Amino acid sequence: MAKLDFAKGVTAVLTGTTNWAQLTEKSGPNKMSGKYQVELTLDEESIKVLEGMKIMTHLNIKRQDGTLKYEKPTVRLKTNNPPTLWDTSKQVFNDFIGNGSSLRAKVFIKSWEMAGKKGLTAYINKGLLLSLNDVEGADDDDLWEGVKVSTPQMPDDGVVSVADATAAEAFGSTAPAAASEDEDDDLPF
Repeated sequence: MAKLDFAKGVTAVLTGTTNWAQLTEKSGPNKMSGKYQVELTLDEESIKVLEGMKIMTHLNIKRQDGTLKYEKPTVRLKTNNPPTLWDTSKQVFNDFIGNGSSLRAKVFIKSWEMAGKKGLTAYINKGLLLSLNDVEGADDDDLWEGVKVSTPQMPDDGVVSVADATAAEAFGSTAPAAASEDEDDDLPF
């Protein structure tokens, strides 16, 4: 196998599960970085691809203290402009992508050097959404597992917040009584 030249850039196809995807015009770029990006938790085949290139440890997302951010190998893919994304019916996709969605991405991995530091960046060029989790309901099934959801009871004043009533009933609690202005709640303000 020829030596990979990351200074010129290397292309790879990676597949995995999305975390914090902001890849479309509708989602907009990440507010902190100003980039369109996604953290992709890699499948076994993609891990082998990056290990074969001997760059898995360089691309795996780490916290500032050097510890790994995720339990499984995860890379951040980013770009300045929204990449072209398709769904499995070959239609262009421009909507929100929930955590846990499955994405196959064509990436361009390039080395960089600045102020005496060196690294690798993985840029997303194109992507295919293999499965899509809804942003609103993603990963909520386990929260409600085994809970009997009931219809809220009408309070005496006739006004009820469905979300408050459902949550209070589901978790077997009632809202605390409002504190009067004279009561000291031990808060420092």
